Amino acid sequence: MKTHYTLMRAADLEMTTQLVRQIAQTVISTHAADRMAQKGVTGREIEICLTYGSVIEVHDEAGEWRAVIRHAFGMPKVAVCVVIGIMTGTIVTCWKNAGSDNHATLNTLAYDRVKLSNILGRS
Repeated sequence: MKTHYTLMRAADLEMTTQLVRQIAQTVISTHAADRMAQKGVTGREIEICLTYGSVIEVHDEAGEWRAVIRHAFGMPKVAVCVVIGIMTGTIVTCWKNAGSDNHATLNTLAYDRVKLSNILGRS
């Protein structure tokens, strides 16, 4: 199951953002470390993304809920994207794309409309 921020209730989007911001310590998975090297993503860029980025997707994969966080910065604008386990704080993967990418070809039919506060155990 996965949901896109355009399908989330405002309260669920805010709750998910706060959950990510409250993660005190992260662990970088082996896959994420490999992707950092391949895509030129630095630890500082991941830190900035998690601190200031926007939740763009939440999905359930490998038995955990994960958030995709995106933050665009720099000149020219580059977007750093980070996938993090919401409850474990594990950085699963990361990549960069154009900061101007507005995902015009996004297929919203691939996403579900879910009430995350029920799933993540928050009110």
